[in-house]
Amino acid sequence: MASAFSGAQRWAATRRVPWGAGNNGARKHVRPFSLLNTARREQGISVAITDRMAAWRRERRVVARVSRAAWRLEQAERERSWALASARAEGVSIRTLAAAAGLSPARVHQITADADLDGLDAALGELRAAGWPAPEDPDGDDDAELDGRDLICDRLLDEVGWLRQCAGWLTHLHTKEFPPAVNLRPEDDHFDRAHVVADLPRVAAILQRVAADVDELARARRVADLGAAAARPDRRAERRRRVAEPDLDFREFCRHSKLSQSERSWDLFAAERYRRGETDIPSYEARNPFRHHQQGPCT
Repeated sequence: MASAFSGAQRWAATRRVPWGAGNNGARKHVRPFSLLNTARREQGISVAITDRMAAWRRERRVVARVSRAAWRLEQAERERSWALASARAEGVSIRTLAAAAGLSPARVHQITADADLDGLDAALGELRAAGWPAPEDPDGDDDAELDGRDLICDRLLDEVGWLRQCAGWLTHLHTKEFPPAVNLRPEDDHFDRAHVVADLPRVAAILQRVAADVDELARARRVADLGAAAARPDRRAERRRRVAEPDLDFREFCRHSKLSQSERSWDLFAAERYRRGETDIPSYEARNPFRHHQQGPCT
């Protein structure tokens, strides 16, 4: 009986369902490193999907940037066609327009011949309403900025123009053998000119002036709040300020010209001030402190 029972126990032991077996009796082996591999595999899949999504978003932004650039190029070419056609209608020669636009005369002739001014005017009017910058007015005043602006944004546009001018001067200094020149007087002075060399120190001084003005413009809420960046009441004084030219000093003038302080030096100093537009009194009418008992207007 004992041997039979032990035999039955042995038989039952062989039929015992192992731990983790399903209905079909298959054994499930659960090992710690298998769980770790599964987690790593899922993490790798997640990282790959995230990278693909980031790459897709970046590609979408890049394509949108290309589309915007293509639209801007199309509108710029349309405005160029309008500018060339309108200039041609006013009698400007094709060669002059070709030189200004950087195109061949044949290309300018083709653009102006195929241009529809009425259609271009209508299209550009829609662009202006959407915020596209308006072209320069040929009947405008070149010295309008010297009178000051009503809005801060207009002053900032003026400073952008000076930055572009400085960039042009730097390019000229790098590529040409002779330096460019800048006029200390406003354009309204017509034939009166006071040209000085736009060398590197002057360009650097103008950039410093632009930086100081832009810094103040960025902190001001109204044009009336401006201090050092405010436009001077006199156009000539404001023009000299824009080109970073300080008022002439007699001692500095003598030192720079290597002259002694004398009657003749003062006459030259007064003549230079008159040439620069700092005074309306000619040198022969200006008071010379080195001449005793002289009567005349005082500068």
